[in-house]
Formats: sequence, C-alpha cells, structure tokens
Amino acid sequence: MRQSKLLATQLQKRDPNAWTALLREQMETKELVVTAVSANPIRPRNKNSRRTTRYLLALAGHSDPITLIGRHISATEALFYSQFSLRLTKLAPQCFFLHQPEPGSDGWAVLDDLPDDILPSRWSVDDVSGIIEKMAYQHAAFSDQVDDLVNAGFALLLDRKAYQWDTLAVEQAVYFEEGPAAILSEHALTQSGQLAPRFLQAANGLVVMRDLGGWPGILGETHLTAVSDLLDDPVPLLEPLRQLPATLLHGDPNNFNWRVTVFDDQRLAAWQTAAIGPGICDLVCFIEQFSLLEDAESGMLKTRPLWPINEETMIDTYMLALSQRLGSRVNTRALRQAIPAARCLYVLTNWFPHFATWFEEMPNKFTWQKINRMALSEFADTPLHGFMQLRPYLSGVFERFLLAYRSL
Repeated sequence: MRQSKLLATQLQKRDPNAWTALLREQMETKELVVTAVSANPIRPRNKNSRRTTRYLLALAGHSDPITLIGRHISATEALFYSQFSLRLTKLAPQCFFLHQPEPGSDGWAVLDDLPDDILPSRWSVDDVSGIIEKMAYQHAAFSDQVDDLVNAGFALLLDRKAYQWDTLAVEQAVYFEEGPAAILSEHALTQSGQLAPRFLQAANGLVVMRDLGGWPGILGETHLTAVSDLLDDPVPLLEPLRQLPATLLHGDPNNFNWRVTVFDDQRLAAWQTAAIGPGICDLVCFIEQFSLLEDAESGMLKTRPLWPINEETMIDTYMLALSQRLGSRVNTRALRQAIPAARCLYVLTNWFPHFATWFEEMPNKFTWQKINRMALSEFADTPLHGFMQLRPYLSGVFERFLLAYRSL
C-alpha cells in the first residue's frame, strides 16, 4: 500500500499516469490504462465531516468508468486501514492507497466506492439482520485482542487511567472561558478515565438545559436529575461495561455509514471513531440512531415511520451471531444486563455534549419555552423546522434513557 506524499498529490490533481500506476499495482495487471480522471466532491453530512471526493476513471477499451473514493482521514482511520481493514474484507472498504497523516494534519486514502443500492428508509428485515450479523462478525474478529489493539495505537474507550485536571482544563478551555464552566468532581474525574472530556462536555450540556428550564415534552427535571447523578458518580454506569470483553469498535455505526447492496451485502464506512471497548456499545449506538433518516431533497434529518424489525429482535440477532462465532466464550446474560449502561453512556456522551454547544447561541429561557409551545406547522420554511420535527424521536431517546437509568 503506497504512502508517497508526491503520489498522493498527483492522484488528487487527477494525473492519469498516477492513477494508472496505482490501479496496475492493485489489480496486478500491466494492460490497464487510465485515460481521463474527473472528480465530484461529496457533500459533507456535517461541519466535522472529512473532505471526501468521488473520482471517475475512464479506462482505455472500456465504455464505463470505474469510481473510487478519495478521503481525508485522521490518524485513527489511517491506523485502521493500514493494519486492520484486511481482517474485515467482508465489511470494510478496500484501501487502494494510504498516505499517513503528519502531526497536526490529515492523511489521505483512496478507498473502494461501496455500492449504496438500498437507502436506509427501504431496508428490509433481511437487510437489517445482515447489518447486525456483520457487526457481530466485526466484534468476534477482534474479541480479546486488547493488547494488540492498544499496542497498535487505538484508544481504550473505558480506560481506567485518571484524566489529569490540568490537561482537561487546557483541552476543554472553551467550556471554562466562554461556556457554562460546569466541572466534574474529583471522584467522577478519577472514575471516568479517558471519557472525562466527554463527561465534562455533558456536564456543561446539563447546565445549559437546566438554564433553559428543560425541554417541554422531552427533558424534564427527572431526566436532568438522572444525568446529574450519573455524572456525579459514573461507576454504576461504567462498571457493567468494563466487566465485558473488549473488541474493536467502529464507534458510530449509524444508518448513514452503512452501505447495503441488492446482492445482500452490507459494508461499513467512516472508521474515524474506531476505538477499543465492549461490542454492545456499537449495537446500542446503531439501535438508538436507527430511527434517524436523511431527507434526500433537503438533507435534513427525519424520523423513520416504521421499523422493519424491533429492538429486541436486533439484540437477539446480535447475540445469536456472536455466539455462533465465539461459542462458550460469549456471556450473553452479561451482555444483555449491560445494555442499560450502554444506553445511558450513549446519551451522556452524544446528546448532552451536543447541548453543551448551545451556549454559543443560547436562546432566552422564555423564548425557548414559547418555541416549544408552537405547532410544527409554524416552523415551516424556517431553520428550526428540521430540528423541531425530531421532537418525537428525541422524546423516545430520553424516555429509554430514563428507563435504562432506573435499571442500573
């Protein structure tokens, strides 16, 4: 797998000779000739999305072009493609070229352009079951290989090593200098390990929501008290997960990162959030985001009207697939019992850090309450429409969180 910076530049500049050399090396043929290269930028899903481009390669003697993906990647994603993707050939994109990132900058990779024949809104029972089984295949492939993954450079999601306060204050300075400046107790800082930055952001999100008086119909004082309790003492949340065998996590296996084909194949892209942790965290992340779909015209999120299979069936499918690969090494009872903890962790480390960013444009408390009394139709053709139409989805997220909290 080539890593030349010069070749990366030539490929990005659409040099046919460079693309010819790359394909000849990968496909082990000297007859292939790239005659022309065009590039189409892929619209980013959010402001944190990596720059991605689809390259169309015209080949001599072939009527149809082939397509490959050029993607700017982080050190974590580069690590995955350089050392581990070949162990997941049925799941991960093939990497044709990799230029490792230098300190403070992105790397760049040329990846297989995974077919995306079936949109998430049209997934069938078999499609979803195939996704869950592939997830179990991924977790089984790296089960009990923590030392190898750590030595390679992946981060431990549930590391017990205490986060240094001085480091946290520097890295998360915006929350102390400009934001609500909520802080974690010494006990929470010690117990949360490498999750301390996310817990700090969640604590700030909690302050924001309390300053707004909660979120009518979605987040009441009962929910906020539960969040406060878990941030004050995260042990009941973290310990059930730390007792589970760790594996390689994708970190964000949501609908948008899966590619499903008409040939009953399911692939998973975007490995920048890969880490080491219990596989149940990936499963819960997938379930909790399963209701979110993207509107093809507006690009805004909407709620899935009907699930092809229910949550319990997803969990059963995962447990069965994992057991088929790992046999008696799987303690399905412990996995099931840890689902509430994984759900609480997901909400704390995803939604409440998101709320923490609201302090930058925090609405007046009374304006916020008024907005939430308005009907969805009143938001039509306004920037708030896409967000407000997710209220039923978010209400479900936080009700499930509350039930999970009571099960810890």
